[in-house]
Amino acid sequence: MSASVITPRSMEAIKATNPTMQVVVKPAHEASDVPSVLCPRIAPLPTGGDDRDKQQDKKQRKGQNKKRPRDAKCSESPLCLGLIRNNKCPWDDCKFNHDIATVLKDRPADIGEQCVIFEKFGSCPFGVNCRWGLSHIDPETGENKFRDGAPPADFDMGVKNSFRVQTQKALRSRRYPFFYERNTPPDKFQPTLALWGGQILPKPPKVAPLNVSKRDPDDVIEAMTKEYEIRVAAAKKEYDQTLLEFEKKRAEAQSKTPFPKKTRKLIDFENKVYIAPLTTVGNLPFRRIMKKFGADITCSEMALCANILQGQASELALLKRHEDEDVFGVQLAGGFADQFSRCAELIEKENLEVDFIDMNCGCPLDLVCDKGGGSAMMQKANKLKAAVIGMGNVFSGPITIKMRTGWDEKKPFAAKLTRQIQSWGLPNIAAVMVHGRSRTQRYSRLADYDYIGQVGAAMDRGAKEDMCRRIPLIPNGDVMSYVDFEERKRAGVSNTAMLARGALIKPWLPTEIKERRHWDISATERLDMLKEFVNFGLEQWGSDKQGINTTRRFLLEWQSFLHRYIPVGCIAEGNVPQRMNERPPLFVGRSDLETLMASDNSADWVKLSELLLGKVDDDFKFE
Repeated sequence: MSASVITPRSMEAIKATNPTMQVVVKPAHEASDVPSVLCPRIAPLPTGGDDRDKQQDKKQRKGQNKKRPRDAKCSESPLCLGLIRNNKCPWDDCKFNHDIATVLKDRPADIGEQCVIFEKFGSCPFGVNCRWGLSHIDPETGENKFRDGAPPADFDMGVKNSFRVQTQKALRSRRYPFFYERNTPPDKFQPTLALWGGQILPKPPKVAPLNVSKRDPDDVIEAMTKEYEIRVAAAKKEYDQTLLEFEKKRAEAQSKTPFPKKTRKLIDFENKVYIAPLTTVGNLPFRRIMKKFGADITCSEMALCANILQGQASELALLKRHEDEDVFGVQLAGGFADQFSRCAELIEKENLEVDFIDMNCGCPLDLVCDKGGGSAMMQKANKLKAAVIGMGNVFSGPITIKMRTGWDEKKPFAAKLTRQIQSWGLPNIAAVMVHGRSRTQRYSRLADYDYIGQVGAAMDRGAKEDMCRRIPLIPNGDVMSYVDFEERKRAGVSNTAMLARGALIKPWLPTEIKERRHWDISATERLDMLKEFVNFGLEQWGSDKQGINTTRRFLLEWQSFLHRYIPVGCIAEGNVPQRMNERPPLFVGRSDLETLMASDNSADWVKLSELLLGKVDDDFKFE
């Protein structure tokens, strides 16, 4: 582990010396041809059809990668889980396969010598199906072994927020007892004191705005401004008195109540490293890696409210949390207030360990926006307010709202919307996050931090003029080094490092930000990180063939971001740090492993995964 002391560049210097926005590597690492350690490039096959067919195909595939199909189920006749785990079947009429001798006979050779699950927990619930199984099964009978001599009563891997089978059945049959009914209109959502701890404050009195024109004489403007300031001061004095009376009444009510109301604890994001929700790649094993590198706050992948309310197991699994995550949030996306409220109520009733709920008002995908969710929710302030109120009535934790600058970069409206959200005076809003791009931009061009600064200034003015609590504003976008983080600080904006793609490309970024240095991490250290991710993946998805396939898929998805990293020691002097919008060139690393990790060829990613998870099947595809 070594730290670079190269003087950081400014963005102006980058554009002046590197107009093509490509990382400049040292001459010793330049590659004129594909290095021999990498797989040869395969030219794409020509496609037929006219331009209209191509445009239609592109439109249908927008935001989706059809070349990454999921694996089929590994067995048509799976073994009985009771037999695999505890060496005996607990059911009299079990319909699963019990022929363990045949399975043992056809069992492929182990990938390695030691099962990481058995080594860590003393037993492996995948028994004979484990691809490292010879370390904990009898090779003659296939019986599973246990370090303590007997199967554990409760196999705990530290994963929380699992749903009961009864709950999933109730959701699928639409029999779960929700407080809010489906299709509840926004005007029916009204604040209650049930779970708000009596924190709903009276609304401040309205003060007529200052109505002056630049054409008015200076003495008129000065007189009207003084009059306006007197009216604001009088209104504030009146409001302060109202708050004192309100506090007295609340104290009296609480003294007469045998059971105190549940109070809401807001999350302090200031001076924290927050890992933003990341679809597909922001899975539980990845978040555990981020915690190892110093992340303070983590959040789940985006979960669709509609799928949760239908009881889809794959969507409910997104809410799982590991005990390593000390501050954890869940991101929900939906197009209606009742969807958000019912999901929040489900989290509360099922006693899930969730510290905050993040409302997704920024997802640019057509699949989400067409149903009123994601960025489309920004355009429906009444629904947004109803959702926050509804969740506040049924969920005891705080709410955060993540949005973009607007729908189109030419007409940003986040400044107006954030001030409007702040004026609602809802005490359960812990923070507002603004991604410095519009919905139509998706992830192209640079994030506009100057506009985020304007959003902060608008919220400052709103807090003063509307006499309401100033909600923290957290910026997001394009942070890939501590230099990026320092350069993007703006007045009125929280000092929170919210990381997204930067964390995918450089998972050690939280360490760099906290220690204010460029970490020239070695290829061996990066391989150790991938080994740890694989071990976490086997714990999460299983050490059998199906679990290995799932772990490999997520590893390859992550590698599609990891390969963009250019080691600090390979970058030409004066070009450190690498920026988010700079394209990595083909280069030769300081070792064959470093060169392999930097390849943009998916065949090399598969080759890298085989170092950790064994050979892939002949029909395996990932592009």
